[in-house]
Amino acid sequence: MKRIRILSALLVAVALTATLLGCSFFSPTTNGGGNATPQKTSAQTHPAREEDFDALNALYAALFRTLTRAQTTVSYDDPAVGTTLTAVATLTTDGTDLTYRATVDRLNDADAERFLSAETLDPVTGTLEEIRQNYAGLFVWDRVATGLILSTPAFSGDVITAPNVRLEDGKHILTASVPNGKLDDFFGIPLTGVSGMEIAVTYTDTAVLSLGLTYTAGDASVTVSVAFTY
Repeated sequence: MKRIRILSALLVAVALTATLLGCSFFSPTTNGGGNATPQKTSAQTHPAREEDFDALNALYAALFRTLTRAQTTVSYDDPAVGTTLTAVATLTTDGTDLTYRATVDRLNDADAERFLSAETLDPVTGTLEEIRQNYAGLFVWDRVATGLILSTPAFSGDVITAPNVRLEDGKHILTASVPNGKLDDFFGIPLTGVSGMEIAVTYTDTAVLSLGLTYTAGDASVTVSVAFTY
């Protein structure tokens, strides 16, 4: 009888061990389990350093020489308008010339059937400097946004505040604020009526991938998104 009790205890111990091992084999937290959930690595963030600024400045210096296309969306939300206006633009290159095309929301007259109409503007072709000179006569509410898109920012700890760089999926993302008194220095163009500028630049070691801007123009909130193709 004693042998039977010992044998039963051994069988229970073996069964318990097998159960525990089976759970560990099929636990979703293990790498080998078929139901394992991939663990995401946390993004690495550090305050922007001088080498980060130097890298971005070098990439922007070559941007318009290697660019094939820049696709831009501008959203303009003015409480006085009562709806968000949108502009969609493309900047393409053909040799040394660039062509800028834009379609912009316009407010219709009060007696019109529709509140907004999308107006496609005549393209402007030329060098970057010629486009900068000519676009000013074509655009109204999005004129400032267009100037920002065509600018070449100068990244420096002297002109931006709280700059941080996040490394995520092999890409660098620099975020920062541009003080109102430093806007002209940063973008290299005169700006009026703009405040609260926040920037986000996504880039690799070889190219700027995207630019995001949020700011206030008068009473309107403006968001600018640019995606670059090479």
